[in-house]
Amino acid sequence: MWRFLFLTVCFYSITFNINAQSVGLVLSGGGARGITHVGVIKALEESGIPVDYVAGTSMGAVIGSLYAMGYSSDEVITILKSDEFKRWSTGESDPAYSYFYRNADPRPSFADVHLNIDKRETLNVSTKFIPTNIVSPRQMNFAFLELYTQANAVSGGDFDKLFVPFRSVAADVYEEKPVVFRRGNLSDAVRTSMTFPFMYKPISVDGRLLFDGGIYNNFPVDVMRKDFNPKFMIGSVVTGNPPKPEEDDAVQQLANLIVKKTDYSIDPEQGIMFRFPLDNYSLFDFSVVDELVKMGYDSTMAHIDEIKKRVNRYVSPAELAQRRKIFRESYPPFVFKNVYISGVDSLQKRYVESAFHHDNESFTLPEFKEGYFNLISDDKISEVLPRAVYNSENGFFDLHLKVRTRDRLKISLGANVSSSTSNVAYVGLVYQNLREYAQMAYADAQFGRMYNAFGLGTRIDASQPRKFYMKLNMVLHRFDYYQGNRLFYQDDRVAEFSQFEVYSKFAIGLPLTMKGRMEYGLGYANMTDFYRITDNGAVNRSVYNLGNVFARFETYTLNNLMYPTAGYQYGLTLQMFGGNEMFFSGAPGLAPETPQRSMWGQAKGVYDRYYKISKKITLGAFAEAAYSSRKPLLNYQASLIQAPAFRPTAHSQTVFNAAYSANEYLATGIKPIYQLNDQMHWRNEFYLFMPYRTILRAPGNEMRYSAPFTRMEFMAETALVFNFRIATASVFLNYYSNSVSPVNFGVNVGYLLFNKKFME
Repeated sequence: MWRFLFLTVCFYSITFNINAQSVGLVLSGGGARGITHVGVIKALEESGIPVDYVAGTSMGAVIGSLYAMGYSSDEVITILKSDEFKRWSTGESDPAYSYFYRNADPRPSFADVHLNIDKRETLNVSTKFIPTNIVSPRQMNFAFLELYTQANAVSGGDFDKLFVPFRSVAADVYEEKPVVFRRGNLSDAVRTSMTFPFMYKPISVDGRLLFDGGIYNNFPVDVMRKDFNPKFMIGSVVTGNPPKPEEDDAVQQLANLIVKKTDYSIDPEQGIMFRFPLDNYSLFDFSVVDELVKMGYDSTMAHIDEIKKRVNRYVSPAELAQRRKIFRESYPPFVFKNVYISGVDSLQKRYVESAFHHDNESFTLPEFKEGYFNLISDDKISEVLPRAVYNSENGFFDLHLKVRTRDRLKISLGANVSSSTSNVAYVGLVYQNLREYAQMAYADAQFGRMYNAFGLGTRIDASQPRKFYMKLNMVLHRFDYYQGNRLFYQDDRVAEFSQFEVYSKFAIGLPLTMKGRMEYGLGYANMTDFYRITDNGAVNRSVYNLGNVFARFETYTLNNLMYPTAGYQYGLTLQMFGGNEMFFSGAPGLAPETPQRSMWGQAKGVYDRYYKISKKITLGAFAEAAYSSRKPLLNYQASLIQAPAFRPTAHSQTVFNAAYSANEYLATGIKPIYQLNDQMHWRNEFYLFMPYRTILRAPGNEMRYSAPFTRMEFMAETALVFNFRIATASVFLNYYSNSVSPVNFGVNVGYLLFNKKFME
């Protein structure tokens, strides 16, 4: 059926254009400024001016290709305003397809140095320290498959058979010449044409690494004339040649070295050209769609009578919409059958195949989308480049996946720089290997004034017959908590108390949809708390040898580790502990007390969700509850230190505040957030902490409980947060209703992410 419809469209188009005056539309590159082209097209459509051919470069190729595939100007505007377009143009991940199961144990790193181990197991330091692209291609790879595949199938790879015949221009920098795409893979043609150097990752087509066509031909009038020779041309120019370089402007110097000057003109006898005042618009600001469309529309409408005098044809918007509808209805169904994988060996291929639940059965685009984002969520996969080719024999698309794996060895670096005591540096060494299963092993360390840690661990992911992982880790860490946490602390300050833990845990995890996991495990720990009974007393020790079994359910889609503004986190952890407690007095001559054995259960649940109120305002809702059946410990201080603690903010995790610890508590909070721009927001957090029973000091320094619900504490923080691609910076002011330092002001840059404590 779709073949019949397509032939009908072709016949109609051919008979309609016999002996008629043809019109060609030429669209220049220019980044986000190219959105102006849509306004030009919109004005032409509404005025009945036909467009018989279209040629474009870079953003002009993007807009031109969408029109050539049968999208109306209004549909193109909808695409440009969509979250999907924003994601593939900026590289931001789609939270709806964030596969939490793969990356449930984040590390506080923001830079990686990859080390390559070749097939002879020889270690080579990678020379690829300078990235080839700023924007991750992962979202773009899928978006271009989704956007262009069906139109490419209808045309059979011949761009003359699209709804509007189309040409795009890319650049072969090795041969130093433009490359004109007339046929082939439409996705490749557009992708290469818009691959701005260092911004977007280039791809190889027929053995050639191709870049943005604007390097050699940013306004392809010559291509339009040579390939189509229309009677009348309409040009839309949204950029110009690079300005004369200044001595202190490296960007201008680089542009003049790379970009060949383009002739931005059309002979007045052959057509009309529009230029626009766009100096105040950024090349990569895609947020001003309406302004740019209006500019292109108004300029074109101002000259529409002139165009009508020179183009003696008229195509009504209704007629154009009907032709477009017929063409789009000829698209074959987007259903896949066969999967072909390249770039990996046979064992790795089995692991990749397991991400797609086809088992020789057909599967749809949404099913592929889930499998694709599942696969690229794996840190051992560098990139998956999908291509779909229509198979006319069976009526399905064949899926071709070019998979690139990451180097086996990498060094991860990170840090947190703070005006208080929480300065921490991070270094990690990771080995990863992909076979029929995925294996990862790591060793890492954090060191600073307040926190020091060393960790070892491994994780194995299996995909057949069912997805699950096994992980084993060991952590040795120490927390030194200080009296207060003042801005620009003094070196002579001493810790109020410190905690030292050595533990190991083994866990098995199972995925629960893309956003959740269930984890079961067991562990063993030796923990020591150092503290004083009185302000001037000797340092005492409480030592614990504990074993535990646990079960954890967790779903997570938050968009930032420290300062989220979207998504949600739900979690419930159930644990059983057993072991002994020993107390060692710091006073001379006192023997250790008799070890006390105990067994108890503990549960903790968290709810953290962000609701979009308006374009600029988000409201976060938070709740946390904890319960522990642990009996009183050997003294008041030990009982207080070992009780579950409420620490919802980054700053509260760096201090010990006895007022926010209890064996049973409920805490709630709200977080009004105002989004200043894409990178900066102002957040406010307000929390109420309600212990069921407060831990009090009894005679003899023993512990006792208060009556239920006799106390309530308050915590608040306001912060200006800057989210960069690799780290987060904040300026904060907070308040605790019960604290040694109730008001704290500070600056924080980096990731503040500690290893979890044994008792969590």
